[in-house]
Amino acid sequence: MAVFSRLFDANAPMWRAMSMVGDIIVLNLLTLITCLPVITVGASMTALYDTARRVLDGTDSGAARTFWFSFRSNLRQATLLWAVVGPVAAAVLATWIFVQLDELLILKVLLSVVFLLIFPFVWALQARFVNTPWRTLGNAAAVAFGRLPYSGGALIIRLVIGSLAVTVWMQLPQAVIILVLLGYPLAVFGAMPLIERALEPLLPTAPLDDSADVAAS
Repeated sequence: MAVFSRLFDANAPMWRAMSMVGDIIVLNLLTLITCLPVITVGASMTALYDTARRVLDGTDSGAARTFWFSFRSNLRQATLLWAVVGPVAAAVLATWIFVQLDELLILKVLLSVVFLLIFPFVWALQARFVNTPWRTLGNAAAVAFGRLPYSGGALIIRLVIGSLAVTVWMQLPQAVIILVLLGYPLAVFGAMPLIERALEPLLPTAPLDDSADVAAS
């Protein structure tokens, strides 16, 4: 009887893992929907990173409810951030598509790495602190490079998960449905512990008003 009791315990590792997979699928669907207008990508990313953190530390009120609350709360500021980040992302992507000069390969790689290092911290900070867009971007860069072992580790995790997704897509097409269901949130969940470690020293003393400068904490 004890075996069955543990098996059906909602706190058992198996059920917690299944619950998290369910949350990732829900967040993937919500992220795709809220990214469709394009202009709302920033709010969608903020809500995704915010909800992933809350799900992992057990402070969410349900993945879907937490996502929508965060999306609405951050819509204005995150949209302003995306007005800067979006064109930068498009420019970095354009260098890979249209600039095929071998001598610029190293520069393109460096630009891409810098962008990918900073990207998650923009939305993680937006979800936590009330700041101007430029200060949030500056703080994100400061955290990404000031806590490079953690931000670099988070980037490696995201790249590994992305590479595995591409490999599965090419070598095991029958498993594509799994990739479609899990999507980008899988990489966010994988990297979130290191993103949190990167932010950890800043959180206890970081103020929550417009004069806040996380990087100075």
